[in-house]
Amino acid sequence: MSRVRRIGATRLDLNEIMKRGALAVLSVLAVLLPILKISFTSETDEVVLGDFQLLGGAAYLLPAAFLCGLATVVFDGMRVHARFVDIAGLIIVFAAVSRAAYSLGSSLRQDAAAVDAPAQRLDQLAQVSLSYGSIPLLLVLFGALWQLRKSWRS
Repeated sequence: MSRVRRIGATRLDLNEIMKRGALAVLSVLAVLLPILKISFTSETDEVVLGDFQLLGGAAYLLPAAFLCGLATVVFDGMRVHARFVDIAGLIIVFAAVSRAAYSLGSSLRQDAAAVDAPAQRLDQLAQVSLSYGSIPLLLVLFGALWQLRKSWRS
């Protein structure tokens, strides 16, 4: 059964719409849901991609890139730019994941230093861990890699 439909002169691939739509939804969830959880001795704070210590306002480029990727399936004029849009989305996702990994890594180094020496600063008492918003971000990363691989083959 073919999943390709025609509406006038426009050819719509329903499988491609579903894949790119899922990536767009996951990218919106990755921006809205908290990525990291910072725990101090008395309180807990959650960090989203839009916070200044991660990506700031550039985090909103993530859903914009994947919504543009969804538009490449629907609009004929944008199909020639699909590969560029996939590369841009992958770069933004990779920057978000690497920045979150850097925040986790710097926190782990500070925790290791705090074990050897007495803790004198409040930021050494903080513990940073992944939160439930990191799952959509990692799924978007793997989906963007898969989509870019597929667009380079076609």
